[in-house]
Amino acid sequence: MPREQDRADARFPAMDDSDHQDGGPLPAGADQAHRLTADELAFLLRDPMLRAREAERAAKSNRSRTERRAADPAYAERLRAGDRERQRRRRLRDSIGRPEPPEPVAADLPDLTVAQAEARLTDHLDGSPSAQAAQLRGRPDRIRLYAEAFVAYRILSAGGVRPTRGALAALLKSRFGRTVTPSQIQKLRDHVEGFAMAGGPWAMESPHPSGTARTRSTRKADTDSHAPRPHDPESPVPDAG
Repeated sequence: MPREQDRADARFPAMDDSDHQDGGPLPAGADQAHRLTADELAFLLRDPMLRAREAERAAKSNRSRTERRAADPAYAERLRAGDRERQRRRRLRDSIGRPEPPEPVAADLPDLTVAQAEARLTDHLDGSPSAQAAQLRGRPDRIRLYAEAFVAYRILSAGGVRPTRGALAALLKSRFGRTVTPSQIQKLRDHVEGFAMAGGPWAMESPHPSGTARTRSTRKADTDSHAPRPHDPESPVPDAG
């Protein structure tokens, strides 16, 4: 015996798109995938002159922002901070569902005071023929800042984890009264780690009469590699406020 649904299907056969070629309305619930949205229709129906004026206003706004960025360092820093925040949020969204990356390992630093770190760095610069070293030799305030960053880095890396830029900047502020920008603290951290590599003034095995007893660093430093380093540790950072 045929089922009730089969009998209903026989009385009311299914209709296809050819049944509506006469321009009649589509039945309720028909596929709407190819219909334009209200926003798409509004965009297509806009006045071409209006679109041209909007493009001109956008170009003018970009020029004004570029000019102000060049003339106002504080405004430029706010824009950079906004860019960094947007990048941080994007990385956070992209990291959802991924395993946590391993924490970066801190550079091995000898147990030195600010004065000892400063003395080592001064001796290193005196013996370096590079133009960056010559420039830094005339800036004792920069050398002192590096030494203070060294001590702050060593305190924060006691657990073996690389200090974050925020924590490093906060400790420089609270302990030494130094105020630095995010870009400056990034360079300071790079410099501390660069000077701590083998052959540098703050390497664990670096000999110096003002230092304490040292052991060989377990952190591998490839001094024979021909690949360029990401940052020149002898190039000075911009002035900090």
